[in-house]
Amino acid sequence: MISMPFSPYATEPADLAVCRCTQAVQPHEHGTRGMYNYHRCRCTPCREANLEYSRQSTKHRPRREMVDAGLVRSRITELRAAGLTVLQISNLSGIHAKVIEFAMKGRNGKKPKTVKASTFRALNAISYKDAEGAEKRRGRIVNGDIPRRQLQSLHSLGWCGSEIATRIGANASTISHLLAGNGITEDYRARIDRLYAELHGTNAPQETANERRSATVARNRALANGWTSDTATDHEHARPVRAH
Repeated sequence: MISMPFSPYATEPADLAVCRCTQAVQPHEHGTRGMYNYHRCRCTPCREANLEYSRQSTKHRPRREMVDAGLVRSRITELRAAGLTVLQISNLSGIHAKVIEFAMKGRNGKKPKTVKASTFRALNAISYKDAEGAEKRRGRIVNGDIPRRQLQSLHSLGWCGSEIATRIGANASTISHLLAGNGITEDYRARIDRLYAELHGTNAPQETANERRSATVARNRALANGWTSDTATDHEHARPVRAH
């Protein structure tokens, strides 16, 4: 590559160095983007050519159609209230679950202000009939990996098994099976998903002695098994392990 002289005040080609590039089909000329990029010439004509190229590229670049993220979050909330889990919404809409979670929670506590319009249209395309169809499948056994990790994350925040069982309408003895990811039905997965959305990031209450004792037991169990508040989203915990 041959670097041309820097001539910010030169305006006429006659005042500028001549391109002697042997690799080009034709010699590069001043006042073109090729001279600006390849030879790094910064003369007035070359800088203007590069600026014009940038303007035209921006002008003709396809623009993404965006919508208010509040509309998307409202729609997701409606679908969740209808009994659909994030995974079900993802399957029915064709939108990746992480995109749905990002629209709801954002990153580092900062929620997005806009979301792609195609995402909003896909969510709106989910009908009540789709939700009812998912409701009929609630009794079938499903992959329990995600609910398992959600329960483990709640334990790290001090939520004990008996409290979780009460909140999802299960027996306390059932929690051990759920923590292992065994026998989780579509119904339980939806309940756990809703509970996780409600309690994630919130420490269990410790106002009474019993609450403090229960929270300590839950945290000690989480500590012994290596569960953290990020376990639900940490792929290193995706492989089921035996809970102690």
